[in-house]
Amino acid sequence: MKQALILIVLLLCLNQVSSQKNNNEYCIINDTTNIYRSIDKILELSEFKNKVVYIDIWDTGCKFCIAEFKYAAKLKEHFKNDSIEFLYLCARHYDTRKKDTRNIKNEKLWKELILKNKLKGTHVLMSNDCYIEGYINKYENEYPGNIHWGVPQYLLVNKQGEIVNFLAPRPSMQEAVCVQIQKLLDEN
Repeated sequence: MKQALILIVLLLCLNQVSSQKNNNEYCIINDTTNIYRSIDKILELSEFKNKVVYIDIWDTGCKFCIAEFKYAAKLKEHFKNDSIEFLYLCARHYDTRKKDTRNIKNEKLWKELILKNKLKGTHVLMSNDCYIEGYINKYENEYPGNIHWGVPQYLLVNKQGEIVNFLAPRPSMQEAVCVQIQKLLDEN
């Protein structure tokens, strides 16, 4: 009975998220099948082609991550007419006590936080493999000293789909992040 109730609640949440997506207010991508094994694979999606991408890696239990959301709205307003996309990657949503066991409560909270904070952009609920193998381990070897396990973390991607800054400024650092984004927008 409890599982059926959880399934109904999840379906209602997905329905609410889908209606928001239809209004072009949000673009939700729920990684329920682990189809994205790395950030590189996510960046291959059509919505990111020939665009600057500002990536926000966050966690539902991180108060610092959530506090930055209000500044992101100002950043989006500043660049509303530019070729930029905002990608939100929610990390570590699995039950850490049981390998590869989804944390349904955290997935529900993920969706609630997106809606509550009106986070316009593309959202991916990362698998453990995507976060650890497809991000931390992959780039730790290529860019020593730039990758860390903590959240929040912000990255900037150029129009060619290459991560060019693994330590981008937070949205609350408006001037610094605007300068870096504008520089990427101005590149050919």
